[in-house]
Amino acid sequence: MSARTMRAARFHGPSKPIQIDEVPYPVAGPDEVVVRVEACGICGSDLHFFNDLPSLMPPPFILGHEPAGLIESLGSGVADWAPGDRVALHVGRGCGQCRACLSNHPTCCPSLKAPGLTIDGAFAEAVCVSTKSLVRVPDEVSLAAAAVATDCVATPYHALTCRAGLREGERVAVIGAGGLGGQALSLARVLGASQVIAVDISKPALERAAKNGATDSVLVSSGEEAVARVVELSQGGVDVSLECVGMPDTTAMGAGMLHAGGRLVIIGVGMKPPRIDQPQVAFLGAELSMLGSFGSHAADLAQVLRLQASGAIDIDSAITHRLALEDIAVGLEMLRTKRGDPDRIVVEPAL
Repeated sequence: MSARTMRAARFHGPSKPIQIDEVPYPVAGPDEVVVRVEACGICGSDLHFFNDLPSLMPPPFILGHEPAGLIESLGSGVADWAPGDRVALHVGRGCGQCRACLSNHPTCCPSLKAPGLTIDGAFAEAVCVSTKSLVRVPDEVSLAAAAVATDCVATPYHALTCRAGLREGERVAVIGAGGLGGQALSLARVLGASQVIAVDISKPALERAAKNGATDSVLVSSGEEAVARVVELSQGGVDVSLECVGMPDTTAMGAGMLHAGGRLVIIGVGMKPPRIDQPQVAFLGAELSMLGSFGSHAADLAQVLRLQASGAIDIDSAITHRLALEDIAVGLEMLRTKRGDPDRIVVEPAL
């Protein structure tokens, strides 16, 4: 009898098209579960592998790091989970023993296990993961929303809370009001920001930003003009600027729009060195900070799911396209070109 197989979208190398391959169906090992994938978000990070971002595992491998689904089978030693449990998969699991993990930076672990990044991901019918990667999804939360929450929402939540330390009443600017940025706008308001300024080159993105909680918007024609406008709107600069694009120019913009004591937090993925267009004495004289933020903690994802369950945020409304697994190349191209004005694109293998 032939071994069971499944369909999976695999990355075969830079500049090569993504392929739907028939691969062995996963089998859970000790302390692992197999999750039947109900939804997996397409992320801008997936696009980077096809350009200049080095992959963390040799191709071919299965992409997809924003999944949610139902537990299908259990490996040995699994006691706290059962088939049918609704789960979201946290973006990365550290070893728990190294210096990074012990200092509460698990996503910086040299032995990070992240579906779609360092191990096979969830652009497939099923995925096998450690139980340590699982976060329960409340009944009030759709599995599509939970999938988007794993990275697109939990990442800006982590950046605003754990890295920026956002305090109630502070002013925030979000540079890049697309996927991550759009969710950051909503979160900043929920977390108590008194002013949230959306900054983008796209008019449709800024129109969505107003619905997502932005109090003000700035259409970028040039970096200098955008910085000046944010400083004007915020009466002297913002307390937190969140860079969601991953380019040197937008990093420089984020640094230039800060008030004294302000924090620039970079969550946009890019391969070029960040740039700060101001004298070092001005940067230190204003006691500014530049921080990186990668992914999130499992507790961040759990809190985001609670916010969604309570109605404080609305992830479902950000899902503009739902695609079958066979259409993943179309989804990646839509995200790259912005054709069809996509916000969040979700792959649902059962379609």
